Amino acid sequence: MFTSPYCHVEFHKELDAVLCTWKAFCQGDDYRDPLRHGLKLLKETCCKNWITDTTNGFESTPEDTQWLLETFIPETLSTHCKNLFFIIAPDSPLQDEIRAQAEALNKLFNVRLCKSLDEVRCILTADRLQ
Repeated sequence: MFTSPYCHVEFHKELDAVLCTWKAFCQGDDYRDPLRHGLKLLKETCCKNWITDTTNGFESTPEDTQWLLETFIPETLSTHCKNLFFIIAPDSPLQDEIRAQAEALNKLFNVRLCKSLDEVRCILTADRLQ
């Protein structure tokens, strides 16, 4: 588990997922350290799902977005992760940014936009039953 004033990251065994919950705006290592820890959890657990809760999210800086694309995504591709879930409120100011990211990432992962962790849980439970 990783906790900072900006983010909380933990492995959810029941969901076979790393859950990254953003709490406040950050940049640089404050932004990257939680994601690095999440990558470590992906590798240790061999889980297939990454969940990002953007309920209290924020726009990333251009430098952090570049790091995300050049470092984080390629490293994530080297894990067992196949599914990315973004929890985002329908009225979130991040809708356009998250939709654009989801569209780009959908070429590499199965990407779903959800309104809550319960919705993610329902999707993952249904997938396991099939």
